Amino acid sequence: MELITVIVPIYNVSQYLDRCVNSIVNQTYKNLEIILVDDGSRDDSSKKCDEYAIKYKNIVVIHKKNEGLGFARNSGLSIAKGSYIVFVDGDDYIESTMIEHLYKDMILHNADTCIGGFKRVYKDKIVENKNPFAGQEYENDEILKNVLVKMFGKKQDLTDFIEMSVWKVLFSSKIINENNLKFPSERVFISEDIIFDTDYYVHSNKVYISDNIGYCYCDNEGSLTTKYRFNRFELQKKLYVELVRRTKNLGIYSESQQRLITSFVSVTRYCIKLEQKFCIKNGIVKSLKNIKYICNDFILQDAFKIYNQEKVPLKSKIINNLIIKKRIIILFVIMWIKNAFDI
Repeated sequence: MELITVIVPIYNVSQYLDRCVNSIVNQTYKNLEIILVDDGSRDDSSKKCDEYAIKYKNIVVIHKKNEGLGFARNSGLSIAKGSYIVFVDGDDYIESTMIEHLYKDMILHNADTCIGGFKRVYKDKIVENKNPFAGQEYENDEILKNVLVKMFGKKQDLTDFIEMSVWKVLFSSKIINENNLKFPSERVFISEDIIFDTDYYVHSNKVYISDNIGYCYCDNEGSLTTKYRFNRFELQKKLYVELVRRTKNLGIYSESQQRLITSFVSVTRYCIKLEQKFCIKNGIVKSLKNIKYICNDFILQDAFKIYNQEKVPLKSKIINNLIIKKRIIILFVIMWIKNAFDI
């Protein structure tokens, strides 16, 4: 039974930490090294981590200054001893058989990486997200076109994609160490996961897609995805430009183009929605100015020029066309309705 390292980045998640750590120590797969990375927490997460380390011999704690999720994971990778790596966020949890299931699937199919699905946990419901390609295995050049490309985003009709994240995956330590792979800061690239993925899967020889859905992603209040960030659009645009560059270098841009634009356009709509949502706090005039700034962006407008909207859902297509035509007031009103009625 090979040693598997579980890396848990932690920042101010004290209220969720017991649930997370208990779900890991109670795994049916027992040969685990658990690294808790306290990323400069200001609540009692730090104290709890030290208490876990006293209670469980296989738990190691790193205390570091706050640098963000990506760098916290890097700190864990720097001391990891396991043959394989699993990432679990401190405010999420995993079902008791997840690691064993992924490991057995990987060994059975002689793969170096195993990707599962997940459950999205809301306050009032749980939504299962089984990987649509469960049971498939991909080797060498197939990995880029059948795995990585599908992580870049959905097709225009919102089908045929693999949820991009580093949690729910069993990674090879050998690939990570031999190629000195690191996460960037999410303060530089808003999605550090996909940057890591583009570096990792280039070196993978065989990937197996598991039917396991044991990772429980929790829709907690205060998540970075729901907070207002004044530079969110700029960070999303920077990520889009970087992924265009990377896919061209990898020779997979033609297969990735429409997926990348679909994702960029989707997050742009969300940025505009957040501008309206926080208009009382930020001021209506400023919110309108920011929406206008987004709509006038030449990289966004150039992306729309090559975007095939034939299969885009009608509601999204309407908003896309309002962005293209720079109908600022109408966009603001529509987003007010969406925010007011949570649609």
